[in-house]
Amino acid sequence: MTAREFGDFPQTFGALLRESAARHPEKAAVVGYRGGVRQALSYGALDRAADRLANALRREGYAKPAAGPGRWLAILSPNDVDYPAVHFGAARAGSPLAHVSVRANEAGRAEMLERVGAELLFVHAGLAEEARALLAASATLRKIVVIGGGDGPESLDAFIAGAPDTEPAVAVSPDDPASVTFSSGSTGAPKGVLVSHRNRTLASCLGAQAFELAGDDVMGCTTPLFHVAGLFMWLQIGIRRGLTVVLLEKWAPDLFADAVERDGVTAAFLVPAQVTALLDDPAAAARVRKNGGGLRHLNISGAPMPSGLLDRALSAWPGLEIVEHYGQSESCPLAYRPAAFARLKPMSAGRPCVEMAVLDGSGKPLPAGETGEVASRGAHTLLGYIGDDIGGGAGLADLQAGDGWLRTGDIGRIDQDGFLHLIDRSKDVIVSGGENIFPAEVERALYRHPAVRECAVFGVPDDRWGEVPAAHVVANGTAAGGGDAPGAAPDSAEPPDEAALIEFVASQIPRYKRPRFVKFVETLPRTAIGKIRKNTIRAEYWKGRDRAI
Repeated sequence: MTAREFGDFPQTFGALLRESAARHPEKAAVVGYRGGVRQALSYGALDRAADRLANALRREGYAKPAAGPGRWLAILSPNDVDYPAVHFGAARAGSPLAHVSVRANEAGRAEMLERVGAELLFVHAGLAEEARALLAASATLRKIVVIGGGDGPESLDAFIAGAPDTEPAVAVSPDDPASVTFSSGSTGAPKGVLVSHRNRTLASCLGAQAFELAGDDVMGCTTPLFHVAGLFMWLQIGIRRGLTVVLLEKWAPDLFADAVERDGVTAAFLVPAQVTALLDDPAAAARVRKNGGGLRHLNISGAPMPSGLLDRALSAWPGLEIVEHYGQSESCPLAYRPAAFARLKPMSAGRPCVEMAVLDGSGKPLPAGETGEVASRGAHTLLGYIGDDIGGGAGLADLQAGDGWLRTGDIGRIDQDGFLHLIDRSKDVIVSGGENIFPAEVERALYRHPAVRECAVFGVPDDRWGEVPAAHVVANGTAAGGGDAPGAAPDSAEPPDEAALIEFVASQIPRYKRPRFVKFVETLPRTAIGKIRKNTIRAEYWKGRDRAI
């Protein structure tokens, strides 16, 4: 069923929770752990917590006035039971909420806050000291509220004290800006994906209908809620279905197995690298699915699941239902592959669940079987980017193909049975374990080293992570590929040691983005106009693979 054919659905985040709370007031909505101590909120309690927070925001002047949106809020936290309360409470106040990555460094977090002009930051107790530093340095941030077990005058309890748990007197429209999650453009500069209530309630309702979840499933949420997948394609789907969502603060095979055994998790959203980690841990793999019980449903996304890994998972866990879905921050779910087709269509991303087409170079839809750029249109697509003109790279205008189509940047085809097959990316983004790594950010770090004259960063296949970054480097003192690179040092600089250069990059950016190897070359291949041909370099490493994505 496509978005265009989809019937009535709650039009705001607050309404989505309200409907489920009316149906299941006593059922556990979210479960988490703080220092090993179980925390849980029923649907009724989560509903009241959201109202109380919305009323506190209204009292403090952050809520939506009669005209225009509320003031910008932000949240910086690992998964915690307070996170959904903040998410739904901000939504009911009509205050757009920016979800800041806990994996970003301090400068990156500051940039995200400044990008949206956040005035209030909800921050986990474990990150409160850093938040106070951000508050002192920010031109817009006025206040922090400590969640996740904080106490004292900055705590969530202090902020909501005296606020009623009745429906707030705020008129929220389905088309109001509701949320920003962060991805990046091809330059690696953060891009804030701005969505409305309607955009993401529709996306979550589509997923709730498509993903083959049972009414008694308990969902394990290993994906961070600051990520579009964890927030909108798992938590909100669970809330829509009235299921219990178990929030894991961090990922590890044994911790996930604990959640299956201790909390009765039966359904989970994992990226392929997490599936590999589970299978590589025989004890955890056995605990996850024991005697046909335990985990019964697995939703895979973040990166295509290699056919070999799919076979391995189905062999290790007979009877496990595996659904794969394909989506993006800008549009959430685009297609899903039902469990019944896991072996029949293993190389497919599934059937479209929104209006989708494969476009030619002029933006015209192509017939089945033809290869082109995947695009979609409808109420599920983003409002725009916050700071569209900042950092370069593709902006919203670059993604629009006319006639309402939004380009994905992915190349694919739709077969005669209506299944989408992804072939390659038109962008240079490296998807490693479900995380986007942007080559330009890694290249900038390489260029800071005095011995690097030129470089090209690209993705190479990896059995665990899907792909990982690698680099070809022209060192100073080597025949250059043409033109001085940014930050190039004099030719007298000593050629770097590979391991030392990789460690240098790891000191400049988050470690998981570092190149896994560096190859020193004399020149880099170029087009006639001098642009480095990364596709030519990359192709050598993907030979013999059944996918180049």
